[in-house]
Amino acid sequence: MPVNLASIRIVIAGQAVYGAVEVRIEQVGYFAADRFSVRLAVGHEPLAGLSFYAALNLQMIVIEAAMTADGYTKLLTGQVDQVQIDLAVNEVILSGRDLAARLIDAEISDSFINQTSSQIAEQLANRFGLMPNVTATTTPVGQYYQIDHARSGLGLNSRFSTAWNLLVQLAQLENYTLSVQGTILNFAPALVGDAVVVPLTSCIDAEIVVTAALPVGATVKSWNTQNKAVITKMAGNQTGTMTTLIRPNLSSIQAQALATGHLAALGRHETTLTLRLPGELTIRPNMQIVFQGTDSNIDRSYMVDAVVREIDVSHGFVETIRAHANVIE
Repeated sequence: MPVNLASIRIVIAGQAVYGAVEVRIEQVGYFAADRFSVRLAVGHEPLAGLSFYAALNLQMIVIEAAMTADGYTKLLTGQVDQVQIDLAVNEVILSGRDLAARLIDAEISDSFINQTSSQIAEQLANRFGLMPNVTATTTPVGQYYQIDHARSGLGLNSRFSTAWNLLVQLAQLENYTLSVQGTILNFAPALVGDAVVVPLTSCIDAEIVVTAALPVGATVKSWNTQNKAVITKMAGNQTGTMTTLIRPNLSSIQAQALATGHLAALGRHETTLTLRLPGELTIRPNMQIVFQGTDSNIDRSYMVDAVVREIDVSHGFVETIRAHANVIE
């Protein structure tokens, strides 16, 4: 099957650079940063020679692609973490992460007194130069000290934590998604829009894996210091194999949300679909696709976990989609 073609545009620290030979972008939907690598030929312009690349230090990068004359689509805004220069062939490879890196690398020890998850998310977004796209929550989070609620950035049995780790904990408690797209921090419930149909005939390769030995239920146990009571919440089927989480100082609502969210995360590994197809620019993690063309129960809806796009100026544009079977039909 022929692959698609795409043009690449790279902007570093506000300056357009040329000579892009290859781009690889991995977009994920499971509380991690998107990652990229860009291979460029050096010497196409005087402003972006060896000295320019050797001096790069956590600079912002924007990667765009175009498949038609209608214009470019932004694939990733991130920071350059590493510069690899091959002097023999006069090429440079830039690699890094999206702007979630600002939160991942930031150690914090704040205590957020009497605040909700959404208020904490907004504060951290603003602190690290991101625009908050946050759905409001109402329950104060963290440890209970009589009438006060506090969530500390310090993790249990650790000297420090990071802003990202804290947001991941809060997102899991609220059963929210967490991501950074461009310069926007998203902290909100998952939204399932219209599904994209992907027929088998459009794929270069297709593979499905079914795992049978997974827990069918989840239990969360916690101790509420305000009420001095043990809280136990369950999700899923209680008659099969169970998994148990023990977390301190959760409310009843938070414990139930954690049980539901953990079971959903395990369900991502039960039936997984991997597709390799000619590249396109619309499918993203947490989108729904409908796979068709096998005349079997494999033809169903799936939730996208990750998309890897690879653009090569010589060999074209392909992508790999990893998805799990959607239990909501």
